[in-house]
Amino acid sequence: MIGTRVLKSAQEPLRAMIGDRLSLIGVVVLLSIICMALFAPFLSTHEPLAVNEREEGSLLARSVDGERAHWVQRPALGERTLNAADYRDGVGLAVGRDGAAWRYLDGEWTELEAPLAATLIDVAIGPGGAALAVGVGGSVALLEDAAAGGEWQTLEAPVASALTGVAWLDDTTALLVGVDETILRLDTVSGEFEALESPLGRGMTLNSVALDVDGSAWLVGERGLTLRLDPEDDSLSLERMPTNRDLNHIHLADSGHGLIVGERGTLLSRSAVDDGWESQSAPDSRAMRAGWVTDEGHAFAVGRSGIVFEREADEWQLVPSEEERHLRALMVTEEGYFALGSDRFVNRLAPPSGEHWFGTDHLGRDLYSQNVHGSRIALLVGFIGAALVVLIGANVGLIAGYFRGRTETVLMRTVDVMYGIPFEPFALILVLLFEPSLLIVILAVSLLTWRTVARLIRSQVLSLRERPFVKAARVAGASDLRIMYLHIFPNVMPLVFLELAIIVGVSIIAEATLSFLGLGPPQSISWGGILHNARLSGAWRDAWWWNLPPGLFIMITVLSVFFISRSLELVANPRLRARR
Repeated sequence: MIGTRVLKSAQEPLRAMIGDRLSLIGVVVLLSIICMALFAPFLSTHEPLAVNEREEGSLLARSVDGERAHWVQRPALGERTLNAADYRDGVGLAVGRDGAAWRYLDGEWTELEAPLAATLIDVAIGPGGAALAVGVGGSVALLEDAAAGGEWQTLEAPVASALTGVAWLDDTTALLVGVDETILRLDTVSGEFEALESPLGRGMTLNSVALDVDGSAWLVGERGLTLRLDPEDDSLSLERMPTNRDLNHIHLADSGHGLIVGERGTLLSRSAVDDGWESQSAPDSRAMRAGWVTDEGHAFAVGRSGIVFEREADEWQLVPSEEERHLRALMVTEEGYFALGSDRFVNRLAPPSGEHWFGTDHLGRDLYSQNVHGSRIALLVGFIGAALVVLIGANVGLIAGYFRGRTETVLMRTVDVMYGIPFEPFALILVLLFEPSLLIVILAVSLLTWRTVARLIRSQVLSLRERPFVKAARVAGASDLRIMYLHIFPNVMPLVFLELAIIVGVSIIAEATLSFLGLGPPQSISWGGILHNARLSGAWRDAWWWNLPPGLFIMITVLSVFFISRSLELVANPRLRARR
């Protein structure tokens, strides 16, 4: 019986919402946001809290501004890490993950067809113009003419272990090194490999090989392992070095200058062929992956996290670079100096793109997915908070307006006291007394905002309780509860619907405010929390794609609720209907 009367009372507000154009737009928008919250896992393109990584072939070029040098970022070479590069006679080659291959000619980079599907670790261009690339799984690929391009020729190496370094001994012979102290000599004419035996024999990794001015070859690897191939008797000897750290790369200039770089900022240098290797102090302790020394002794080294060293007059300095990704190779041309590399890196503060529609935050998390999931907290607090507010406020207003007297005085003075409590300090005290949670946010919203609803319902009930139908029910012997909830409450339903719509918007703004202040539920995603993270990161001034979507979602949601409440106000206030 009561449910039937409530449904009949709800018909008029529903007709009012459908009949008003702006209200109908608000209903459609609000239903769309509700659907977005319900189907958030299906609408999200990424996990909202997952760190998204990205990979590309980073390219930096050295630039000199006045007396200071710095390395500036150039357009990336594809989406795969580049591990090595070499340049000779106007032609450069760079190779990397999954067979990535790029050619540098006349100042332009051109992507070549991948010689192999395997990751390539090193490349070298020979005196005759041929290029040789080596990689994981014993991969070996030969390009007959690096300048002309063409197809790569795949060679069958006698080992299945990774080959990590290659250097040309002459026009047709190359030396290859790798893990397990693999040392191979390749005759590119016949395609035959000759295995050389390491004098150490401990299965250590050789990382790089370089040809010296006197025709000898130097091989360096982990734990300071250094071998020298003598051109006269074709023997390998173990060389003593001033470090036991891993050595990653060696470069020897035609003038006799040499440079070896390695882990923890290891820098080994020599000035002539007959000089011994000396350790030099580095300005940073991070791993260096590649080095280069000119005929005049000007040296460069690059490594992890975009670190770039330069040496002048035997003093190494840290040079600024526009890169935080790992650099793995150096290439020196007539046009300048280039650094290449990159591993998988966090795609942080990326602007909107096809992969991330709303961009990413400072931790590389997808902001579109966060905004989609953020609608859940906003609507949950909005509707549950509004329901509690209306439940408390409507009952307090009914009781105070119907019974009057001392009951009304006590309840209304309580309402006055609640008006004197500010919202944010009250919420802060609740968070301090209890741990932050969604329940605390809902309580902070509902325990204060019911006061307005109670006053409005009370004023309406004061008028209704004197109506003839109420007096007739009282004379007929109806109880107070029956009169309040069966006869009076259906008549205040339009006002209840109006306040419910208004409080939904108020609750959403209140939740966003608390989350923006850091008082929201931890480990939960909300629109206010997204704005809070943007403020804490310090990037909110520049990353407009971080601030704009949650602000627009809050505004659109509250505005749609306002349009709905606008039509309900006509039902609750007959005077407005008369004016229209």
